[in-house]
Amino acid sequence: MMKRSIALLALALLPTLANANLVVNGSFEADAQAAGTWNIYDNLTGWTGGRLGVELRNNVAGAASEGVNYVELDTTGNSSIYQFITTSAGTWYDLAFDYSPREGVAEASNQIKVWWGNDVLTTPPLKGFNAGPGNNWSTYTFKVQGTGNDKLFFDALGTNDSYGGSLDNIRVTAVPEPETYAMLLAGLGMIGFMSRRRKGN
Repeated sequence: MMKRSIALLALALLPTLANANLVVNGSFEADAQAAGTWNIYDNLTGWTGGRLGVELRNNVAGAASEGVNYVELDTTGNSSIYQFITTSAGTWYDLAFDYSPREGVAEASNQIKVWWGNDVLTTPPLKGFNAGPGNNWSTYTFKVQGTGNDKLFFDALGTNDSYGGSLDNIRVTAVPEPETYAMLLAGLGMIGFMSRRRKGN
């Protein structure tokens, strides 16, 4: 019974080990914002705001993709957010986030450029027209390599009109090496073999 419990625990932990999010406050839920309201902040938990701060929204002009909060980077004009991510040098990571153009706003005003360290990930920048209603979220994913301390940077571009693209559900997760899975599966197989052998004795 003990061996089976250990095996089940290992299987349960396997996706958790692979999917631990390294981003602090990736869904922007750590900062309280009243339902149906928005505000502009210099910074948010885990995030440093750019030249014109960052706009936090709680189901305003559309629902969040994760939780209730999301951010818009064109506050009173184009702005940005960034966060330094602690990584392991040489390790590959999955970077994913949800993006939505703002409803009824011209494509040229919805542009966002994404950087990982010195590498631009979005060429051309993210953009689009959203006829609505509300947000129209799309998930974007990239493979990025850690250097030990990596800057994840989102920058609003285009028309400075206080209307622009939105972000939510940002995550950075390690890509598990095949050897990790192989070792865990081998260990589980050994536990099963030992359990069957004891029953046979």
